[in-house]
Amino acid sequence: MNTNLNYGMDEVPFSPATPTDSLLFVSGQGATDPLTGEVTADDLEGQTIATLKNVSRILAQSGLTLQDVVKVNIYLKHRSDYEAFNRIYGRLFPRPYPARTLVYCDLNFDLLVEIDVVARLRKGAD
Repeated sequence: MNTNLNYGMDEVPFSPATPTDSLLFVSGQGATDPLTGEVTADDLEGQTIATLKNVSRILAQSGLTLQDVVKVNIYLKHRSDYEAFNRIYGRLFPRPYPARTLVYCDLNFDLLVEIDVVARLRKGAD
């Protein structure tokens, strides 16, 4: 199991992901560049795509993909984005869809969406 996950922004006091014996907990990700912290898109679709790329990058460090995700927590800035987000999410996430929670809140860096996930570790994965 890879316990040396890297994601840049080392001055921020959190781990990009924390493994247990069977699960990987990925911290909330947004549409930010992992090295500079700059927001990389200004619309919901661009931010959702960039956010899931960031999540996927972290999962890949443990030999995982979005297919291994069993739980997703989504934070949307605007309630009015719910239907559009669902269309985007449905295109990007593989079936069967993982369990999911979606809440509305104010987000750091004026992000429109933030996502954290829990993934099942594969036996023998590093």
